[in-house]
Amino acid sequence: MGNKTALVSQWWLIATVVLLKLRADVSYFLTPDSYHYLHAAQSLFDGKGYRIFFEGQDTFCAIWPVGYAASIAGVAWLTGFSLEIASKWVNLLALAGCFWLIYSRFRERAWFVSLAFGASSLVQVYANTWSEALFLFFLVGFTTQDIDSEKGVFWAIGAFLSRYAAVFLAFVLLFQRKFRASLYYLLFVAGYLFFNFSQTQTFTGGHGFWPRESFGLRLWRGLRGLGEELLFFTVRDWDLKNAVVNDATKWLIYSTAVAQFLMIGLIMRESWKWAKENELDAYSMTKKVTKSLFFRVAIGYLVFTIGIYLTDASVESLYFRRLAPASLLLTLGFLAWVSSQKSLFERTKWYFVIFFALSIVHAFPKN
Repeated sequence: MGNKTALVSQWWLIATVVLLKLRADVSYFLTPDSYHYLHAAQSLFDGKGYRIFFEGQDTFCAIWPVGYAASIAGVAWLTGFSLEIASKWVNLLALAGCFWLIYSRFRERAWFVSLAFGASSLVQVYANTWSEALFLFFLVGFTTQDIDSEKGVFWAIGAFLSRYAAVFLAFVLLFQRKFRASLYYLLFVAGYLFFNFSQTQTFTGGHGFWPRESFGLRLWRGLRGLGEELLFFTVRDWDLKNAVVNDATKWLIYSTAVAQFLMIGLIMRESWKWAKENELDAYSMTKKVTKSLFFRVAIGYLVFTIGIYLTDASVESLYFRRLAPASLLLTLGFLAWVSSQKSLFERTKWYFVIFFALSIVHAFPKN
């Protein structure tokens, strides 16, 4: 019961921060993509089919798969909420589903593994009307459930209906030697894309044109985005973008970041001591940490995303929204591994708790 209470408390804390962010500036969390999602959801809600108004014409929506818009329309129909509010509830319900999946997999260790969901970058994702929250739910399901059965196909299809990028899971299934599951999944993907083509004469709404900028410049921007995500995934505070933020708030933000890096230093020190006591070198530790499916799926997604970024100009940059799935899965995998090493877990668990609590501080709106 204590572990379940801890998970519910974590969800309530994150949900509260999301609601506070929306109360502070709801329009900030509606991007051009958001309006298209809401328009498509409205069309579904009105029984007009999966359509959007794009580039001056009413058209079938092949640019994004149907899952997120359909979820918004479904929640709005069930609750009577506006579509905009329903979209936020879809995100929070998807987050609750992630907590349930972590609990079903890790039980008494779930409270610790689920700390990853408190990363400030992820709270920003939950607050936006974006499909990433639903996509993350299905990715977490794929990595925590038994994909030795056909369950892997269910989670992969759910992820694909949230974002086309989930096609990379076919390669994960092949790597895991789940040939039948991979075949079923690819047949579903092919059927969906050919239906798009029958409606729009494009498979994904016209994506897939080569970048005009030089390869070197695009590679450099991509590497910079990856570096920013690595350094600031849990140490990111969007209030620094506010031109009117006062000096006291800036000092709070910077002090919080310094405290987080101090926690990282303490975790690294304890991990180094633990490794020496157990006669483990850096290679052995890395090999142990990266065995889990979390890491395989994260690396698969990362390689796929970088490949698309380098060859498709419609992928404008590698930034936190696009990299969040890999960041979350890597973090979950690392925390899951730490929680399984009893001595290391006891030495470092409160440092991790403090670190992610400080990350939530970054997520709080300060205006």
